[in-house]
Amino acid sequence: MEEKWFNTDYNFDQVILAGDIGGTNTTLALVGRKNNKFTIMGKFPCKSSEVTSLIDPVNEVVAAAGNKNPDLKIDLCCIGAAGPVENNFCQPTNCSWAIDGKEIGKAIGVETLVINDFTAISYGIPTLDVEDKTQITRLPCTDGTFPEQTGGGDIKITVGAGTGLGVGYLISRDGKYRAYSSEGGHSGFADFDEETRELKHYVISKKNLTESSVGTEPFVSGMGIYNAFNFLKDTKKIKIEGVLKEIDATRDEDKPALISQHAKSNDVCRKIMRLFVGMYGRFAGNVSLIFLPTGGVYLAGGIASKNEEFFLEDNLFMKNFEVNYNPNIRPLLKKIPVYIIKDYSISLYGAANAGVTLLGK
Repeated sequence: MEEKWFNTDYNFDQVILAGDIGGTNTTLALVGRKNNKFTIMGKFPCKSSEVTSLIDPVNEVVAAAGNKNPDLKIDLCCIGAAGPVENNFCQPTNCSWAIDGKEIGKAIGVETLVINDFTAISYGIPTLDVEDKTQITRLPCTDGTFPEQTGGGDIKITVGAGTGLGVGYLISRDGKYRAYSSEGGHSGFADFDEETRELKHYVISKKNLTESSVGTEPFVSGMGIYNAFNFLKDTKKIKIEGVLKEIDATRDEDKPALISQHAKSNDVCRKIMRLFVGMYGRFAGNVSLIFLPTGGVYLAGGIASKNEEFFLEDNLFMKNFEVNYNPNIRPLLKKIPVYIIKDYSISLYGAANAGVTLLGK
């Protein structure tokens, strides 16, 4: 396990051992809290395939912390994991090993909480400063304005397209936010023009699905990017040459990163990213009408943060976000602020904040 230290001074009110566990990467961190501000003291990343039990890397982090500063005391532990959580236990969707909060707590001697990874992202939102351009990119409405948070910003939602598609929301009561889980990413896909209809029917036939069994995730996620590539290749007969030949030769799971990488210089890759952003904007707008998030919509995940130019170009995301069949509803959508989360440590800050909030520490 790699060690990356940033702050070894012990001047925090609390130190939280936070975790972000996904199918590809496992990252543990020591996060210090001072006056409700969270600072990452050190990160400890490794490949999830190299882990057989989370207890071993957790013990390594505790030992490393003691070696770095003997006075450093860990007060609590909170692990965000990509999978369903029940009774403080999670079997990550794409890992062969499970995470048991009780076992971890017993091993390191501190209270440990296991939460869903998207819940962790949601708890990370209150730690962000929307005016800090290193943390947040604000998306302007199609009229060029930047709506402000209204009504006290009592409701915020997160929409995260990455390997899959996640939706979460936070509600403020007495100045404190509580995050709630959602399975909105698995809602049915609503096509909205000829191209998305053709893409939808392609995915249905390719995956042997029915009209009623196709969800949004295969379109607004990494899956959506490689499905769009395969759709153009199989139905539009694009020429597979140059970088497209390189992309075509890779596994579907590896295609999105390459498509994103070449989108500035290759017209087909550019078309795919624009199609993806349009579907993302339409979905986020639909979700926003359910929650009416006066505190904003926060776009999480590496796809948005690494491809900002396609979200901003021609106001592509917001053009689709603001669309509604009812003209009286469109002004309402224009009042909702939309942000791209740029800080990759959001899950770790969120796990730390969740631990403090939910464990009453």
